[in-house]
Amino acid sequence: MMANQEQKQEQVFEIAIVGRVVWNLHSLNNEGTIGNVTEPRTVVLWDGTKTDGVSGEMMKHIHAFWTWLQARENNLPLCQACKEFKPERANADRRLRREVWKEVLEEPKNERPKVAVNKAIVECAICDLHGFLIAQRVEGEEGRGRRGRSQEDKFPAVHRTSVIEFGWVVGIPQKFHRDLHLHARHSQEEQTREEDEGTREGEERVTVQMLYHRPTRSGVYAFVTLFQAWRIGLNEVNYTYALNDENERKKRYELALTAYEWTFKRPDGAMTTTRLPHIEGAEGLVLVAKTAVPVPLLSPLRENYRQQLKDLAQKQGVEVYEFDDLGELTDILTGLRQLNPFKLSAASQQ
Repeated sequence: MMANQEQKQEQVFEIAIVGRVVWNLHSLNNEGTIGNVTEPRTVVLWDGTKTDGVSGEMMKHIHAFWTWLQARENNLPLCQACKEFKPERANADRRLRREVWKEVLEEPKNERPKVAVNKAIVECAICDLHGFLIAQRVEGEEGRGRRGRSQEDKFPAVHRTSVIEFGWVVGIPQKFHRDLHLHARHSQEEQTREEDEGTREGEERVTVQMLYHRPTRSGVYAFVTLFQAWRIGLNEVNYTYALNDENERKKRYELALTAYEWTFKRPDGAMTTTRLPHIEGAEGLVLVAKTAVPVPLLSPLRENYRQQLKDLAQKQGVEVYEFDDLGELTDILTGLRQLNPFKLSAASQQ
């Protein structure tokens, strides 16, 4: 019983998940479509090696989606924009709830940035975890020029950096394959093609079809991601906690970890309607800092990344947990959900 109480009092400063995944026959992220050909993502490493990749933006979007789903189902606070899963988050919410956000303009100008960030953090778990940017503009003056604008009704430009960060998911050189596949869509109707314009003699009935090329990729991919649990609820305008309810901070901490679990189990990126990934495996390390020290990060592009990270973590007093499949990663994340997010001391916030 005493051991369980001590574990619940443990705090998590940062968590990094570093490792490799094996994804087959996917197309989770693409450059775009030129004509009827969709091009896969290509990234270039420091030595000029070209390889396959899935952007950090895509991975963060997947994590944000699973965060949103849990928050809606578990009645965690969400702003109106995030209830609708709008990517602008607080910036869109300010337009959707103009009257509510006008209270920021009632504050002295030098206090408005702090008040705006406080409001976004307290009222929305996704804005807190995944960050936002509120663009500067004059409230109610969209149709007027600069001469008609008053400095007194100017809404401050503020931002919050995400507490969850993803790097590129990168194909290990010589351990990935890409191909373009030809597909055709056939119309259920037929068109009439006239061999000789001006006469209907010699008409030929043809089936309408559309030809297009889609990429398919398979490989071993390196990934890195960082979760700064200590920043949950932290207003970085003045570095004080806007969210002082520790139970609410704990809920958001658990929310982020569960979304990580689902992100690796179900990476719902691009083209999953026809190229749902065949997930073959996952392996790597979970690094956990329980004091105010940054977790070390080293790319899994290196073959010896596990040992190198273990050595670095030991020197910094960071705990290391190894996993060799998704089941073991799930168990590690489940254990970490029993802990609490780190909070800066009151003295450090003065």
